[in-house]
Amino acid sequence: MNKFLLVALAATVSSASFAQFFDTFDTIDSAWTTDRYEPNGFAVENFMGDNRLKITIDPADSSQNRTGGLSGAFYNTQGRQRSGGNIGSPWYVGGSVYISSDMVSGDYNWRTDLWTRNDEPDENSSWYGIFGAKRFDDADAFNPNSTNKTNAWRVWDADAGGWAILGAAVTEGWHDLMIESLGSTANYYLDGSLVYTDVSASLTIEDDLRTVFVQGYNFGDATYNPAAAYSVYWDNIYASTSPVPEPATMAVLGLGALAAFRRRNKK
Repeated sequence: MNKFLLVALAATVSSASFAQFFDTFDTIDSAWTTDRYEPNGFAVENFMGDNRLKITIDPADSSQNRTGGLSGAFYNTQGRQRSGGNIGSPWYVGGSVYISSDMVSGDYNWRTDLWTRNDEPDENSSWYGIFGAKRFDDADAFNPNSTNKTNAWRVWDADAGGWAILGAAVTEGWHDLMIESLGSTANYYLDGSLVYTDVSASLTIEDDLRTVFVQGYNFGDATYNPAAAYSVYWDNIYASTSPVPEPATMAVLGLGALAAFRRRNKK
């Protein structure tokens, strides 16, 4: 059914303006390669009636257990990346993430993000669009016993000082994230609503989409080792030159029944 939906969507939008890729994770595409450090698990799992991407972060891969010069905090970010195809703006990157009840109120620390990178050759001048969620104490991030943990949706805005905390609550269930690049600005959408605009994205020269990433974070360190293992489910990650239709749009296109069927299975 995943593939049927993709074919139906592709038929409604011209191939020149639709997806560079649309990954339903019925299998793990070989285009996904390790970014920074391989997570303990990056695999397909049937969850809530359909195949999803399951990312597992485990203390076996914490800083204390990484060798070969990979113990630094840089390698706490663990996930995979794939080419964005160097599509020019406007471009859109999105995906769906599942927030479980224990992620909302559990004792363990977690973080997961969807990342993008523009085509700037100089890494020091490159632009990253990052959109995700977390639960940890901002003042004591690695401490699983902190009583000051907070949940938040976040956007990375380097020109505004780093992480921008969004007002939307982190709630249980499936959530749709989308990053929209318009060249000199970037917009971030949560469940179809605009939640943040990066007004100085600096994409006017090298605005093509080079890379898409999906990440977790390993909170094990010398003080709090081992940290708890955790898993996060993602699905329907895409890169496109036009927004992927929402269910209401599919109804207008005559795909209402298909959209309803998809939502029952996916959400």
